[in-house]
Parts: sequence; C-alpha cells; structure tokens
Amino acid sequence: MAYKKWILRILRVTALSVLAVVLLLFAAVQFQQHLLRWRAERLMADMHQIRLYQSTWADAQKLMDRWGKWGHYDGSCTAAECRYFIDLSNAGWRSWDREPRGVGGWLMRHHSAHILYRWIGGRFTIVQVGFIVQDGTIWRTISWTNIEVPPKLLDCEDCGYTLMTGAKSQQALHRSEGEGSVFGGDDVPSEHPYYKMGRPGGCENCLMAGITYSTHTPQAEIERLTSFDFSCLTRLVSCRMPEDLMPATREGHLYDYLDPNSHEPSIAPRSYEYCKTFLWAVARDAGTILIVDVLSIKQEKEYSGSYQLASVKIDGYLKGDAYGPLGSVRTVEAKEMVPGKHYIVFPEEDIYGKRDRYGDDSLIAPGTCGVQEDTPENRRELEKGFAQNDHLRGPELR
Repeated sequence: MAYKKWILRILRVTALSVLAVVLLLFAAVQFQQHLLRWRAERLMADMHQIRLYQSTWADAQKLMDRWGKWGHYDGSCTAAECRYFIDLSNAGWRSWDREPRGVGGWLMRHHSAHILYRWIGGRFTIVQVGFIVQDGTIWRTISWTNIEVPPKLLDCEDCGYTLMTGAKSQQALHRSEGEGSVFGGDDVPSEHPYYKMGRPGGCENCLMAGITYSTHTPQAEIERLTSFDFSCLTRLVSCRMPEDLMPATREGHLYDYLDPNSHEPSIAPRSYEYCKTFLWAVARDAGTILIVDVLSIKQEKEYSGSYQLASVKIDGYLKGDAYGPLGSVRTVEAKEMVPGKHYIVFPEEDIYGKRDRYGDDSLIAPGTCGVQEDTPENRRELEKGFAQNDHLRGPELR
C-alpha cells in the first residue's frame, strides 16, 4: 500500500513539474511575442509619421536615435544620401537567421520541439522597415513582416508555412533595370491608380503578398496600405492568410482559391482600361514617350485577320530616348492612325526606359494606352504624371 502511495506521489510530482515547465515556457514565449508586438506597433506608428519628400534629415535622425539598437546601414549615412533599415525579430528568428547554433537553430534541428514551440504561441517573426534619405529629405520607405504559421494541431503531415507581406514606394510603378519586380500586373486598375498589389511566383512553403505604391500616394492611403495586424504575433489561433496580417491585400483576392472562408466579389470584374481617365498615371510609369508624325499607313494580313502598320518620323521625346535620333523613321503597329497627324506613343517596355533588346530595331510596339493624339489636353495630363517622377540615386528598395 505504501509502495502504491509512493508511486502515485512520484507521478503527481512529475506531472506537476511537467505542467510547471510547460506553463513557464508558455509564459516566456508569450512575453517574447507580446514584447515584439508592442515594439512593432510603435515602429510602424513612427513610420506612418514620415511624409515622403517632406520629412527631413532631422526627422530621419530621430528615427535612427530611437531605433538605433535594431538599425543598420551600409556605407555612409548623411543628409545627402542614406539607406537605413530597422529589423525587429524574436529570439527564434534572430537565432535561426544569424546564429545557426542558437535557440532558433536548435528548434529547427529538433522537429518535435519546434512544433511544441509553435503550438504554445511561438512564431518566428521578423519586422523590417527602411527608408532612403536623399538631399536632406526622405524619398522612399519600405515595410515587411514575415511570420511563421504553425502546423495544424495533431497533423503530422503539416509542417506549417510562412506569411510574407510588405509594401514599398517607388516613383514609377514599373520595374527598373537591375531591381526587384513591382507587385501586380503591367496595368494599374482605374480604381486605384496610385498602387498595385500581387503575389509573386516561386514562393515555396510560404504565402506572399505585396504592394507597390507611388511616392505621391495620398498619406491616408499610404497608412492604410502599410498597416499590419500585429495581433497575429500573439494570437493562439494563428493568422493563416496574408490578408490576416496585412488587411489591405484582402481587396486583391490573391489567395481566394486557398481560403475556405473567402467569397468571390459580387461586383463586375475590374476594368484595366484607364487610358482616357488616368493618362497621367501612364506617363508616370512609362520610361519612354515619343512624339511622332505619321508618314504613311499600310495594312498587313495574317491568318487571323489584318493589322495596321504606320511609318512614322520621330519628332521628339517627352521622356527617355530609347528609339533612335530625331528625324529617324520607324514603324508603329497601331490602329486608327492618320497620315499627317501627330501622335503620342507609349512603347511597350519590360524594363523602365529600356526597349526590347530582342525586337526589330525599326518596329515600335505600343504598350499600355498605345497611341494617343497629341493634343494640349493630353499634354497637360502627361505633365501631371511627369511631376511625380524623381531622380533617385541608386536602386529602388526591394
């Protein structure tokens, strides 16, 4: 009898000890997550105080002083030019990313411990923001949040995945040479000419959603686009979709096919025909814009029908100079051009300001908006777009 009591006492002590250890681990993990959330919310509140082209070097220095413990830059950092970044992370992500032998590395090497860490609320997380100072003011900002999603409870086949969401500003919503892609397609929807959103391919074991917005986007809209729901860091029931972490991406319906709670929008499909209304946005995003004089027109036939080729003389460049000297003759594939008239031509460009290196040197393929009449009204619209371009020294943020 005494032996049974002794065994029961050992089992009780062992159970209570295990429970105490689990509760202590839970408390430690939750403290870590809540501390990171508190810092992240204050960091983004500070970032939302930035006004592009208006916030000064002094404003940037205040940010660097406040967040210097987590900040870094490469090269020099002066009022003339500075690229500054701030990284917040919990112990798991920091150790795994930079110290393979630390806590994060140990968890990654011990699958069961890693799963337990995530079940009790641990989320490998990193919050990254950055900005560019040029000539005394802040010209660019970027913000990203990556957070690990735990596997489903008691599902041995599920390893979890990572949510990756972010937003960055650019002077034109078009990819520049040697730089990262712009989120979203080639065209800007008429519903929101100041930004694009999309999900890039090649994301393995992750769900990624991003927004690229113009540096001249209204401030209230910038704050909406760059807001994160940092409660995802502390929820016991994890956020599982990018729009849970970054609510602005919900309107893009980027992962509706994966979300059982999603409902397809009942509105009509979005229109991307915005040339007549938002010609300024086309001018902002185009790297090259030509003025041409139509010399002659000819019709070409093919198996699916016919198309029109216009022989044109380049009379001027409103932007860029990628298609040869003034007075040179080129061919434009376009409809409804009339000999003797002047037109504005927007060539198709994969890279901002660069023509297709594999194309016919004499052929200009019109891109978005294609060809517009050269009228005073259209010229005024173009000037609105040109006013939103700048001359950033160095690459865009990525």
